Amino acid sequence: MPALGALALAACNGAPGETAAPASALSKDVDALFAEFEGERPGCAAGVIEGGKYIHAKGYGMANLEYDEPITPDSVFRMGSISKQFTAAAIAILVARGDVQLDADVHAYLPELRDYGAPVTIRQMIHHLSGMGDYETDVNKFEVRPGQPFRWGNEDYWTIEEFYAEVAKQPLLHLPGEQFEYSNLAYFLLSQVVERASGKTLSAFAEAEIFAPLGMEESFFNDNVNQVVKKRVSGYLALEEGGYETFDTNLDIVGDGGVYTTLNDFLKWDQALANDALPESIAPAMKAPYPPAELDGWEPFSPGATYGYGLAIGDYEGEPVYSHTGGWVGFTTYYARFPNRDRSVVVFCNGTDAIGPVKGWELADIALGATSSD
Repeated sequence: MPALGALALAACNGAPGETAAPASALSKDVDALFAEFEGERPGCAAGVIEGGKYIHAKGYGMANLEYDEPITPDSVFRMGSISKQFTAAAIAILVARGDVQLDADVHAYLPELRDYGAPVTIRQMIHHLSGMGDYETDVNKFEVRPGQPFRWGNEDYWTIEEFYAEVAKQPLLHLPGEQFEYSNLAYFLLSQVVERASGKTLSAFAEAEIFAPLGMEESFFNDNVNQVVKKRVSGYLALEEGGYETFDTNLDIVGDGGVYTTLNDFLKWDQALANDALPESIAPAMKAPYPPAELDGWEPFSPGATYGYGLAIGDYEGEPVYSHTGGWVGFTTYYARFPNRDRSVVVFCNGTDAIGPVKGWELADIALGATSSD
């Protein structure tokens, strides 16, 4: 399976202030790829970036089935694990300022965590080398009541503080530094490190230090799921008998996920990351492969890949790429940047029968095969 990727979006519906151009060969191919999502059903926002702008950006399907609202490049989607690069960026900013030490034991910031029997560093947590588990492993049995596992959709509810109390009890799956182990728990705990080190929630810190400086006015960490969000896309569960049910979450936790954004806003992030224009000059560190040595269970997502700051770094059909996928409740997402082509692909989907990473890989094939004159 290819590494996660991002390509640029075409100016079909276009970025703000741009005049729509006649459909290119690339746009026709992208329209055909997403044609199944046209009509009264959930779908995807899809785009390809080249030369600092979208060469294709368009919505397919509905953002909200109750109000017949179509998906557009300004529809606000939940990102799932693509959010991890923003959490990692917040940590990188604090490291650059001397407020967080990469090789410090996490207990220096979160002393309430159980004794792991070995130091677990911030660096290990960023690169999924902490030994921490995930929500659904056998070791990490979260229970809302004895014998009844917690459900991560909109059935059950925990506050951030209640969730942290459960995470703080969880043992490691293996000793830190031994092998790659993708861990949502580690990235949630990084959100708490940001809060302890900065005195601000991850949401407030990211707004002040990342989103506002980059002009990402529609982007934020949603640590209050009850807040009103204009142009918010609804998530949907496809039913076996046909039709859909809403499929969102009651959880306010962020760090492992929780970012909301739009195609048009995400372009600003993609370009700042690509052009080393992030605050405190953190972009090169975020895109640096890690670790330098082979470890058991390494090669996250695809053969030959390593993992930077919330980004898989590897190879896609012979092309260098840094990328990530996301999936949470009704949302699945995909982002990949191909630096040698100066192209990125972005796919955000809002139904369980529209798999963003699969469509993203197919979109990457189209984008890599296209030429600038298409």
